[in-house]
Amino acid sequence: MNKVMLISSKDYNFYNFRSELIIELLNLSYEVVLVCPYGKKIDYFTDKGCRFFNIEMDRRGKNVFKDLKLLSTYNEILKLEKPDVVLTYTSKPSIYAGYLCGRLKIPYIVNNAGLMETKGFFNLFMKLLYIIGWSKASCIMYQNRREHEVVNRLLKNKVHYRDIPGSGVNLKEFSFKEYPVCDDVIIFNYVARIGKIKGIEELIECAKQIKEKYDNVQFVLYGDYDDEKYRKEIEELAEQGILKYGGIQLDMKPYIKAAHAVIHPSYYEGMTNVILEHSAVGRPCIGSDIPGIKEGIDNGKTGFLFKLRNVDDMVSAVQRFLDLPNLKKREMGCLARKKMEKEFSREIVTNIYLEEIKRITKYVSDNVKTL
Repeated sequence: MNKVMLISSKDYNFYNFRSELIIELLNLSYEVVLVCPYGKKIDYFTDKGCRFFNIEMDRRGKNVFKDLKLLSTYNEILKLEKPDVVLTYTSKPSIYAGYLCGRLKIPYIVNNAGLMETKGFFNLFMKLLYIIGWSKASCIMYQNRREHEVVNRLLKNKVHYRDIPGSGVNLKEFSFKEYPVCDDVIIFNYVARIGKIKGIEELIECAKQIKEKYDNVQFVLYGDYDDEKYRKEIEELAEQGILKYGGIQLDMKPYIKAAHAVIHPSYYEGMTNVILEHSAVGRPCIGSDIPGIKEGIDNGKTGFLFKLRNVDDMVSAVQRFLDLPNLKKREMGCLARKKMEKEFSREIVTNIYLEEIKRITKYVSDNVKTL
């Protein structure tokens, strides 16, 4: 029995975006081992036969000692389990576990999900980490063209890769829902961690300007506070009726259904699930014109794009949407759903992963027989 290990930073990364792959691996008689900090979603997989390693991890922290401890933990688990192939997701697991897999000669597949654009020393440091972590990968899964071009150039086109449509979207789970027939109150969702890199400052300024001109608009924010400095401001704006905080929702489907559109002003993404999920339900999307967002929106057809960090352009895009008749908004939503069916089905991603896992495990098996 081949053993596949998946390493990520959070349990919901497995549950929300990899469930189909994990269940299919179990159905194909692979032994599946999951590694991440414990969360309630892990129980779903262990009940079905997966094994689990609970680790401590500061996924966005820069504490060297904590990261060295994480490296040591990964090293112990990899040596103990000796998996046939490792799948890594998000930055720290992909870089740290990737580096260790390379040293231990364990085949691994990288899925980083987006590059943060930085400058100066930190930019050079991150590029060095990418080279160290991914240069010995069996395959890299690229979620957008920008990531593909930058990393391929760093690795000098020496690593096998596949282009995938992000994590894809489960079209059955996020099924099409009829568009709201009433425009008396138009609801815009914001679904992301509440922090600067997710565009919260631009979203807040946009909401202020739009509310000055339109009484029938409601901005609803869903997500955890990545930076506590925004909490007081958002609470005050909620009291003023400029926006509403919807909290952390494990199941966003009812809130997507209730919305007229989503606004996603993020600074960087791999391939944002926020756009894919709203589009699948049939809701137009308004997002920043960056890799990882623009691929999911056909500008003027399934939604609108605006220039990154440009509040005036964001306000203009929101106004263009608001000025559309309800029927046109509904047509946009229908086209968004069709785009997801054609280009972003979760089945596409699952099948690509299964192809690569079978290729790698067959290669390992053939070489073992030869020896």
